[in-house]
This record gives sequence, structure tokens and C-alpha cells, in this order.
Amino acid sequence: MATIERRGRRLLNQQCWLWGQDIKREEGNLLLEYGFERVRPPSLLPGPSQYTLSLDEDLHIRLWGFGLYCGHSKGIFINRFDLVPRVAELSDGWQGDLMRDLPRSADRSLMSTAFRWIGSYEGWVMQRCSAAYREKCLLGWKQRASSPLLLSDAWLTLAIHLDQYCERHPLQNKLAEVAARS
Repeated sequence: MATIERRGRRLLNQQCWLWGQDIKREEGNLLLEYGFERVRPPSLLPGPSQYTLSLDEDLHIRLWGFGLYCGHSKGIFINRFDLVPRVAELSDGWQGDLMRDLPRSADRSLMSTAFRWIGSYEGWVMQRCSAAYREKCLLGWKQRASSPLLLSDAWLTLAIHLDQYCERHPLQNKLAEVAARS
């Protein structure tokens, strides 16, 4: 699991950077073009905008510069720096420092769902904008976790490895579930 977490942390940190580049794209905000809705924080609350995508009636992806949410009305939050799934609600979160204190989640299936979605998104970016666009986005990023050509596959591979780990270690997942409840 340590290898999955290490790889996932590096990928998610880079991915959050890339989403920021997609927002600032000269030709227009790619997240909005993809179908996300931008919501700014309430007027008295400091924090960044959040971008929410409804994948179906009940499954949502929400992005911030500090991480992502994947789930239904309840789901998980994953901070870009620690890759620990935390129990969250769709209504949670404008400030990353508060979300880091949410209780840990034992549900790895939503993590896998999030990784697969990111892989799908990166595939769309490659089709829509090209590898040259992604390469340009990474010019200012010194800690590359993957090349643009391999990014979609890197996320899909990480999801597969996570699923395989969970299948091989059902007891460890059960212990994590018990620990998350306490």
C-alpha cells in the first residue's frame, strides 16, 4: 500500500497543478468546457472556488486546489499532499486545512472511482488539446510524476493496483474500517 500511496500522492499533487493550468488556459477554462460548474465561496468565507461535476444523478467529483471529493451526498475527500481518503459530505469544504481534520475513511472503492475518473479526464484533455498542451502545462512543474503521454494510463494503473491490493488484503481493509469508526 505504501507504494500506491507514494505514487498516488505524487500524481495527485501534479494533477491539482494541472487542473489549475486548465482553469487558466488562454482559450478558455477546460474544466467548464468539460462540464464542471464553478462555485465561488460564500461572501464572508475565505477560500478558493470549487468546481463540481455530476457524473450521474448521484455521483459527484468536486475539485479544489487542495484536493478532490468523490462521492454521493456522502463520499471521500482526498488532500493533494497526503492521499488519505477522509469521510466527507458533498456540502463540506471551502478550506483545505479544515478538511484535513475529517475522519479517515476505509472506503477505498471511491478512491479507485476517483482515480479512474481522473484517467478518463486526462484522456479527454489529450484528445481535446494534445500532448503539447499538457507538456506546456508542466513547464512550471518541477516534480513530474508522469509524462503527459502516460498520465491517463498512470491513473488507470493506480486504480487497478488499488483494487488488487484491496482484494488481497480484505482483513487490513476491515481493520481500517474499524479504525475509521473510532
